[in-house]
Amino acid sequence: MKEKWNYILYLIWFAYLIISAGLMFAHGFLLSRKSLSDVTECVPLSDFGCDGWEKGNLSNVCTDEEKIQRILSNPGSDIACPPARTRAVFLLVDALRYDFAEYDPRIKTPLPYQNRLPIIKETLDKWPERSRLYRFMADPPTTTFQRIKALVTGSLPTFVDASSNFAAIELHEDNIINQVTNGGGKAVLLGDDTWSRLMPGKWLRSHALYSFHTWDLDTVDAEVDTKIYDELKKNDWDILVAHYLGVDHAGHRYGPNHQEMTRKLQETNDRLQKIIEILPPDVLLYVVGDHGMTETGDHGGESKAERTAALFAYRSDGLGGDSGQRNVGIEVQQTDLAPTLSAALGRPPPAPSLGSVWLPILPKMTVLRTLLHLSNNLKQIRQYLIRYGEESQQVALDKLAHLINATREQIEKASLVETEQELNNFMNDVRGLIENIRIVFREVWVEFDSLSMLRALLLLLLAIFFNWLITEGVPMEHIPSIFASSFVSSGISAMAVCIGICYSAYHFELIEDLEHAIYLSTGLISGAITCTLVIMHWDGITQRWYEGRSLFYERFSRGALVASAAVLVSNSYIIEEGAGLSFLGLSALGLMAWNVGTIKALAVWVCCGVVLAITRSYRGCREEQGDCWTEGEGIPTGQATRAALVLALGSVAAVVAVARRHIGWRGYGIVLAGLFACAHWAVGWGSLGSPSRSRLLARGSWLVLITMFAMLWRKEGKGTILPLIACSLILYIANTLVLGVSFAPTAALALLTGFLVLNIVSMLRSSGNSKFSLSTRCSSSVACVWALFASYYFYGTGHHATLGHVRWAPAFHAGDPNYLVIGTPISAALVSLDLFGMPLMFGAAVPLLALWGRNGANNVGPRTQLAAVFLLCLKFSLCFGIRVFASALSATIHCRHLMIWGVFAPKLIFEYLTCAAALLGTIIGATLATWHTSVQQRSS
Repeated sequence: MKEKWNYILYLIWFAYLIISAGLMFAHGFLLSRKSLSDVTECVPLSDFGCDGWEKGNLSNVCTDEEKIQRILSNPGSDIACPPARTRAVFLLVDALRYDFAEYDPRIKTPLPYQNRLPIIKETLDKWPERSRLYRFMADPPTTTFQRIKALVTGSLPTFVDASSNFAAIELHEDNIINQVTNGGGKAVLLGDDTWSRLMPGKWLRSHALYSFHTWDLDTVDAEVDTKIYDELKKNDWDILVAHYLGVDHAGHRYGPNHQEMTRKLQETNDRLQKIIEILPPDVLLYVVGDHGMTETGDHGGESKAERTAALFAYRSDGLGGDSGQRNVGIEVQQTDLAPTLSAALGRPPPAPSLGSVWLPILPKMTVLRTLLHLSNNLKQIRQYLIRYGEESQQVALDKLAHLINATREQIEKASLVETEQELNNFMNDVRGLIENIRIVFREVWVEFDSLSMLRALLLLLLAIFFNWLITEGVPMEHIPSIFASSFVSSGISAMAVCIGICYSAYHFELIEDLEHAIYLSTGLISGAITCTLVIMHWDGITQRWYEGRSLFYERFSRGALVASAAVLVSNSYIIEEGAGLSFLGLSALGLMAWNVGTIKALAVWVCCGVVLAITRSYRGCREEQGDCWTEGEGIPTGQATRAALVLALGSVAAVVAVARRHIGWRGYGIVLAGLFACAHWAVGWGSLGSPSRSRLLARGSWLVLITMFAMLWRKEGKGTILPLIACSLILYIANTLVLGVSFAPTAALALLTGFLVLNIVSMLRSSGNSKFSLSTRCSSSVACVWALFASYYFYGTGHHATLGHVRWAPAFHAGDPNYLVIGTPISAALVSLDLFGMPLMFGAAVPLLALWGRNGANNVGPRTQLAAVFLLCLKFSLCFGIRVFASALSATIHCRHLMIWGVFAPKLIFEYLTCAAALLGTIIGATLATWHTSVQQRSS
C-alpha cells in the first residue's frame, strides 16, 4: 500500500499551511510598539550659568533658584537635573488590589481580604501630612512582566508582550534604574528575579529568587524579609526595590476569599509597620501593587478588579500637596510613577515615559522647583513625540504637530507662574495635556501590518477552499488512486524547492524577511498544486455534486459550524460562545438521531443533553457576563472541597472500571495510571495531606502514561480500534491530572459525550452497500458535530478565551519542572494540555468515527478504510481551519474596536492554539490508525 503514509504527510502538509498562515497573521496583527533606544540626559544645575543658558560660566555667582528662573524663561534650554535627591524604597507587593489596602471600620464581619492592612489607615489618620493612598490604575495586559516594564519606563504596555511574561528578556528602553545608575546612583534588588532578567548588571546588590512557582507562598517573601531590614540601615544605595510575591501566589492558588490570603496580608501589615518604624526620615517609601486580581485570584485581562491596584506613599519628613485624608482613593495612572520616582531621585523622566509627575507623593518643594520638574516632564515628552514621529508613522502628522505645539506652549507658560493658585492651574493643564497624549497613543499604539494580514487571510482561504473541494467533491473510491500517485511527493518537493530558493535569496540579501517569504511562497505553491488536483478531477467533482443529494441534518450540521464561526465577529457572542457551541452541537446531533429514527438513538441523544447540562456548572463565566461565579458559587479556585474530591475519584474510577475490560492488556496500564492519579489527589488533599508524596504519585502516573503511549505502537494485527480507544483513555487520564480535583469530572463528561456521539454516528446508515454507508459515516456533518463538541469542551472544562482565565497551577502539580534542563517546555506543555487537552483528545479519536460499530470501516478493504479515515480527519481539520479564518477576519474587521484587546485578540490567540491542538491530535490518531492496519488486510 504505497499511498498509506501519503495520507499522513498530506495531513501534516495541511496543518503546516494553517499554522504558517496563522503565524503570518499574528506577525501582522500582534505587533509591539516601536521601541526607541533614546536615553534622557540632564545637565547638572551647577553647569548652568547665571543666564540659564551658557554652561560653565563661573564669572557670576547666583543661587539655584535664580538659575531655575532663567532656565524656565528659556523654553529651548536643556533638561536640568533636579537639585534635590531623595532616596527611595520601592516596595512592590504583587497583586495588591486597592480594596486589600482599604480599611472600613463599618464592616463587622470582613471577608478574608478586607481590613487586613490597618497600618495604612492608622498612618493616614495619625500623619496625614506624611502619607497618601491612591487607586493605582494599570493598563492591560495585567501580567507582571508588562507591569514591571511599564512601571520603570512610564510607557504603555502592548498586548503581544504578554507572550514574554514568563521568559523576560533584557529591557533596552530607558527606565528608572537606568537613570539612577547613569547618574552615579546605586540600586539594590530583593525578591522577584524578573527585575534582574529585565535589567541585568544594574544592581549594587541583588538577592533575586525564581518567581513562577505560584504554589509557593512564602519562600520569596521570607528571603526578602531576611535582607530588607539590614538594607534599610545602610546608606550606600539610592533606590531599594523589594518585590513580594506571596499575595499574588495566594490569589493564584486559593483566590482572595481564603484564609491564606488573610495570612499573607497580615504578614504584609506587620512588615509595613516595622519598615515605617525604622525608615530613615528623609527616605521615601512607595508601597504599590502592580495589578489587582479577579474574584478567582487571576489576572492578565482588563477588568476593573485586575486594573485597580493600590499606591501607598510615606515619608517621615512629610510630603507635598494636600493632606492624605483628602485625596484617599483618587485614581493615579501607573505611567505616572516613572517620572515621579525619577524626580525624587534627582533624575529626568525616562525617555519613553508618557506619565506626568505626581507631586503629592514627592517632598514639599518651592514653586520654582515644582515648575522645574513639570518643565522637565514636558521637555522629555516633547522630545519623545519628535523622535517617535521620526521613527514611526503611526500618529498622523497633523495630530503629532498639534501635540508638540501644545507641549511647547505649556513649557513657555512655566516662566509666567508665580503664585500657588497659578501653579495649581498650571499643574492641571499639564496633566490634562499629558492625558490627551496618552489617549492618542493608546488609540494608535499597535501598528497593524495590513499586507501581512491580507496575505495570511488569502493563504487561509486558499487552503480551506481547495481542500473543501477535495473532501466534498472527489469520490471516496478515487482517493486511494490519487494518493498512490506522485501528488503528495511532488507537492512536498515543490515546497522544499521554495524554501531553498527563499534561503538563497535571503543569503544574497534579495529579501529581508525570510520567515514571511517562506510562508508566502509555500502557501501559494500549495494552493497551486491543490488547485491543479481539483481541475484534473473536476468532471468527477461536478458529477458527484450533480448526483448527490444532501439530507437536512447534513446541511444543518454544516450550517451550525458556519454559524459558530460567523458569530465570532460579535463580541457578545464570543463572550457567550460556550452556550452557543453546546446548543449548536446538541441540535445537530439531535437531527442525526431523528434521522436514525429509533428509540435507542433518541435515548442516547437525551443522555448526551443531560451530560452537557451537567457541564454547565463547570463553565463559569467571564467578567463581562456580570454573573461571574466566585468562591462558593461554582468550582473553587483553591483547595478543593470534599465533594469535589469524591467526584474526581469517582469519575476516574468509573471510567477505568468500564474501560479496562475492553482494551485487552492495555487496560492494566490505564488502571495503574488512574490509581496513581486518584492517589495523587487523595494523598495531597486537605491540610493534613502530604504535598511531596502527592507530587511523587503524579510523576508515577505520568511515567505510566508515557510508557503506555510508547507501547501503543506495538503491532498485534488485531485492528485499529483498540489502540485508538487506549490512546483516548491515555489522553483522558492526562487531562484529569492537569485539570486537577475541581475540574477532573469534566474530562469524564467529555469522554462520555464522545462515546454517545460515536454510538449515534454508528447508527447512521445509507441504502446500498457498505461503501455508501461508510460515505454517510464520513460525511462532513459528522466532522462538524465532532468539531463543535471538541470546541465546546474548552469551555466545558472551566476555561474562557481570556488571559485572566489561564490556570498556571497545572505546571506544578507534579513538582516544579523548572529545576530541570527542559523545565520551561514541560511547564508550557502542561499548561497547554490544561487549556487545549480536550481538542487534542477529540482530534486523536476522529478515526473512531469511521471505524466504530458494526457498519464501520472495518468491514471494507484496507484502502477504502484508510481513505475514509483520511477524509474524516481532513474534514475535521477543515472545521478548525474555518474557525481560525473567521477569528482572523473578525480581528481584522474590529482592529480598532473598543473590545479588540479584551475580546477579539484573545479569542484569535486561543482559537489558533485550539486549532493547533486539534490538528496535532488528528495527526496522532490518523498515524495510529495507519500504523495498525492489520497485515492480513494489507495482504488481501
